[in-house]
Amino acid sequence: MKTIEVDDELYHYIASQTRHIGESASDILRRMLKVSAASQSAAPVAKDVRQPTVVAQEKPLNPAKDKVRAMRELLLSDEYAEQKKAVNRFMLALSTLYSLDNKAFADATESLHGRTRVYFAVDEQTLLQNGNQTKPKQLPGTTYWVITNTNTGRKRGMIEHIMQSMQFPVELTDKVCGTI
Repeated sequence: MKTIEVDDELYHYIASQTRHIGESASDILRRMLKVSAASQSAAPVAKDVRQPTVVAQEKPLNPAKDKVRAMRELLLSDEYAEQKKAVNRFMLALSTLYSLDNKAFADATESLHGRTRVYFAVDEQTLLQNGNQTKPKQLPGTTYWVITNTNTGRKRGMIEHIMQSMQFPVELTDKVCGTI
């Protein structure tokens, strides 16, 4: 597995092409470029690499609209609809928010805590030290852990705080919170 660096605009565009939660960047790019895993050759990459030509896009990228679209797609997805428990919808919503803008997610969760509990951390131990019976779970596809032993109203409040911090429209925030 190789790592490549892309600018934020390109990253958000690739992320906006996600069809389901958990789809990897490689899967998205393979689909977009119409490249299958079987068609990869074992030949080494040529050392004389030409710069790709820039293709004009029909419409400019709008990261704010892409974020909104991604959250709406989550709400309409089969995976989300199949979740019977509020905690599972909560986890899917959080994972999606993280995937849309991990920096904004980190900023939003930094100030999000209770009177005696820490709600989010980058390790399970921190959550266990800051409360009894917190039932921490790792957010899929992230380095974050979240406590899950809170009532549904508190879970909705966490989602609302994060979405407001990430500047989602109030109507969409209300819709997402209403499904938790």
